[in-house]
Amino acid sequence: MNFKLFYLGYLTLLAFIAIASSKDDDSDDHGVLYPTHCEVCKYLSVELETRLEETGKSHEVIVTGYDSMNAAGNKKRKKYTTSELRLIESLEGICDKILEYNIHKERKDSTRFAKGMSQTFKTLHGLV
Repeated sequence: MNFKLFYLGYLTLLAFIAIASSKDDDSDDHGVLYPTHCEVCKYLSVELETRLEETGKSHEVIVTGYDSMNAAGNKKRKKYTTSELRLIESLEGICDKILEYNIHKERKDSTRFAKGMSQTFKTLHGLV
């Protein structure tokens, strides 16, 4: 299976799941605007790309297959950088990384969700 094709299919599946599970209304009782489908896809792909860059530096080779009768059986070798194992390991911490994003209510564009403290909270912490 081609790794890039698998990666593209998986991202498409995640985007469809995010779209299907999102609410129809745009805000809750406190006036917080939920992320749009595009924002969800954007931050998911940013985090996945970051994880894939972190795990892509390895030059390991994965050996699969076994032969109980002969140790020199038909074993397949695959580079870690193109393996499905790399994708699975990259996806393991994605949800925790997405939860690190905070709402920056003073921003109106797609950067309103970002890691770190918003400018409003930085100012309030500076006063205390």
